[in-house]
Amino acid sequence: MTDTKAFVDSLFDGYEKTGPLAEFMEELAGNFEDKVASDMKKGLSREAAFSKAKSELGDISALAAELSLKARQDVFAERYLGVRSYMSVHRVAAYVVCGTLLAFGLIAAAIVYFTADTRAVNAVLTGEAERMSGVFGTLLLFITAATAGFTFFGLTQETAELYPMRKRRATFYACAAALIAFGFVLFPLVYFATGHSLMEAIATLLPFFLPGAIFLAFLLLTEKNRLKPWAAARMMAEIQRSRQFFDDTTVAVRFGLYSGVIWIFALGVFITLGFVIGFQYSWLSFVFATAVQLAVKGAMTKKSGISAAGAFQAAGEVVPAVNGVRTCAE
Repeated sequence: MTDTKAFVDSLFDGYEKTGPLAEFMEELAGNFEDKVASDMKKGLSREAAFSKAKSELGDISALAAELSLKARQDVFAERYLGVRSYMSVHRVAAYVVCGTLLAFGLIAAAIVYFTADTRAVNAVLTGEAERMSGVFGTLLLFITAATAGFTFFGLTQETAELYPMRKRRATFYACAAALIAFGFVLFPLVYFATGHSLMEAIATLLPFFLPGAIFLAFLLLTEKNRLKPWAAARMMAEIQRSRQFFDDTTVAVRFGLYSGVIWIFALGVFITLGFVIGFQYSWLSFVFATAVQLAVKGAMTKKSGISAAGAFQAAGEVVPAVNGVRTCAE
């Protein structure tokens, strides 16, 4: 068989023929035919040139993957990310209720803040402290309930990337989140209500925060993978891409040297700004250092020729069947 179109069609037999996939196949066929034509100019017959191109298909596929990265991403988006049917009417209503609770609490707290009498009423509390304790007292139940609701419904909702969590386990997460939220709002409430007594506020925080944090840590450490096959394949490709970057000794050493210079400079800026304008602002130097380091890594990754398409090919991942339909990851 020396028909390029029929040959490329056979490579993708069984895959859903979406628009982006058709573009990818067309580019692959064009590169393949160019290779055959190039070998024929060197004196090979079409049959021999076709066979030679088939044996070198890996190189042509890599080139086509680089040229068609956007098309393949569109395939993923069309097949998976474009799905918007996960949220039922009841779930939307639940989100609205949780959002309404949170908004009502914030509005009520604002009313308390702007209408409370700021005059001192006793020798222990100032007017401002009493007003702030009223604000956090108003927020306490609303924020706790909204946090528990958003946590439960968020974890039990199926998304394009994740399968839904079981309701029983999601309830445990919601309880842990509610305990932590309750403790964090109760902390400033007690702090202002006791006349700025930090020790009493901490003593009130710990019985709620510590159990919630320990329970949450246990749940996170025992969590099972809920990634869908295509998302797992993408994650593996990203891991492979990172490995490619650090497997190149020269690139890794150069990146380490650049990172050292960036963070030494950031530390110097932090100390200098701390004494000049105050340490409450100088910590921003570390934020900028992180941003610069990420930019440097991105530039070095691009320069070293490590692409997402190459990572997908190196990982050798093909997105498994979803509802009986396969989608190409190469």
